[in-house]
Amino acid sequence: MQVIRVLIQMAILCLFYEAGKWCTAFFHLPIPGSIIGMLLLFLLLVTGVLDERLLLDGSGFFLRHFSFFFLPLSVSAIVLGPYFINYGWKLVIILIVSGVIGFLATSMSAEGFIKWKEKRKYDRSY
Repeated sequence: MQVIRVLIQMAILCLFYEAGKWCTAFFHLPIPGSIIGMLLLFLLLVTGVLDERLLLDGSGFFLRHFSFFFLPLSVSAIVLGPYFINYGWKLVIILIVSGVIGFLATSMSAEGFIKWKEKRKYDRSY
């Protein structure tokens, strides 16, 4: 019974992906369908239309086997070796800059949140 529940939840998550792809194609959006699908899922979760417990096991399966889903990406990178020889330095720069920006944004927002929580804890006017 557990296997069937996980398969159904995975199918529901895949339906959100397909709905996002359809929205992107139908409305000619420049945003990838997977992002639109995640936004649709997020909207339903935030509004309470969809309970997170309904997708917990299926999403847990995807997270546990996350590295397996990147295997085709790794194989593609090996096949495209000459492309990386010519343009790889640009990719390295983009990865480093985006990593630093992500790190800075995360650390600054976490630090701001901690300061806000501490201020709220000691300030009784809230």
